[in-house]
Amino acid sequence: MSHTLNRMEENWLQLAPLIQKEWNRLSQADLDYIDTEYDRLVEIVRQRYGGRKEIIQEAAIRTRLNSLLASIENN
Repeated sequence: MSHTLNRMEENWLQLAPLIQKEWNRLSQADLDYIDTEYDRLVEIVRQRYGGRKEIIQEAAIRTRLNSLLASIENN
């Protein structure tokens, strides 16, 4: 069975430092835990910054992540 990479996986080496810059409370251990997994990113951002598990908050994280990915993919 072939594995299709998602955008986070495809761009992880460039994306991880941008994620850490965007959410500067994230440690290298957090990035290691996230390891290209979107759900883990949302989980850790919520833990570090507080907030409820609302769709609106996840949408804001997704929007910012997509913006970071676009900046990488357009270079």
